[in-house]
Amino acid sequence: MCPKRARGWWAGVALLSVLGACTRVQETPPDAQVPEHVRGEALPFPPRELPHDWHAFDTRFLHYVSIQVAPEYIDALEYDHEQRIPCDLSINGVAIHNAGIRQKGSWGSGSTLSGKPGWSLKFDEFVKGQRYQGLDRLLLNNASQDRGLLNEHLAYELYRHAGLAAPRTAHALVVLNGKFYGFYVVREAYDKRALRGMFGNGSGNLYEGPCCVDFAAPLGSPALLDLKDEQEEGRTREDLRALAAIVETAPDDTLEQKLEAVLDVDAFLTGYALEVALAHWDGYALNLNNYYVYHRPRDGRFVFLPHGMDQLMDRPDLDPFQVPRSRLAQRVREHPSLNARFLARLSTVLREVWSDAAMQARADAVHAVITSAPRDDPRVRVELEDFQARFPLQLELFRGRRVLLEGLLPPSEP
Repeated sequence: MCPKRARGWWAGVALLSVLGACTRVQETPPDAQVPEHVRGEALPFPPRELPHDWHAFDTRFLHYVSIQVAPEYIDALEYDHEQRIPCDLSINGVAIHNAGIRQKGSWGSGSTLSGKPGWSLKFDEFVKGQRYQGLDRLLLNNASQDRGLLNEHLAYELYRHAGLAAPRTAHALVVLNGKFYGFYVVREAYDKRALRGMFGNGSGNLYEGPCCVDFAAPLGSPALLDLKDEQEEGRTREDLRALAAIVETAPDDTLEQKLEAVLDVDAFLTGYALEVALAHWDGYALNLNNYYVYHRPRDGRFVFLPHGMDQLMDRPDLDPFQVPRSRLAQRVREHPSLNARFLARLSTVLREVWSDAAMQARADAVHAVITSAPRDDPRVRVELEDFQARFPLQLELFRGRRVLLEGLLPPSEP
């Protein structure tokens, strides 16, 4: 049963359910950025000054993204979600010409151009070496399943507080061909530059798991995951096959030792604990979805990377101890020592990593950024109203989730 102190939270749950373009850009140091209104660009945004040390994932202001796509490419942008087409960009007053763009997202987060698609930008798709703030890629998530605009932002911050790698995020207002598309979550892409920043070396194998398959039997195999740069760089899957073989066949008495040799077990257990703590029902452990696996060069061990955490708290009463779908997580729960380590990590996440005060401060900063948006466009006004309604309830769901789970754990020792 839920603890008595969590009852008031369910009122929030019930209320929430009712609400219903060319030349290579030369890198300019951040302290030499020229305010966009000084540049004289014809942008659909009001003039403003940015901090002298701003960066691509700065959370102090709302990022302005203007995308221009020529008429002859509109059909490709609508229907071809694999190949990028040319576009011109202005991001916070920085012009990037002849970049590449395609739609991203599927299932619940997919859309048409008449709605609100997500975008994947690749700055060097057509101009070799072209960058924006040192980046060659950038993701714009449409937050269609996160209208409070908090889920990814808070979740990845919690991963970092737990000592795990996670993508950086910010928020943006996006315009395509002069039409406002509303608020987006700006998210760091898992590419070699990002992996180098997270792990000191970005040369390892990076796998992306499709929905909804495992890398291990019986619900998958290493062959079903997307190995980045496999053909271009002649990469092989022997490393993932070795991990899969251990998960599939290692006896209980050697499982923990064998896993430690090829997997950062502590990091996996912490990530698993975070998934269930955040009610991330659509992640690797519970749904075999939204996951990357990176073979870390410095020690030859795999790490799992969080992804697609936009539907948190959709199921705020999610049982943290339910049988997982992933075979690796199943073996953890079936193994006495590994299960004890998992439960200890869950307790640590809730009692030492999770901070309501830190989440509130981070959320308040998001609120200030989103409400700073210009309100001339009707779509922006509608999305602002939606955000204002959902914002406090989403925060209450986060708080209530922690209270609920603490009531399910044994009392902490004095």
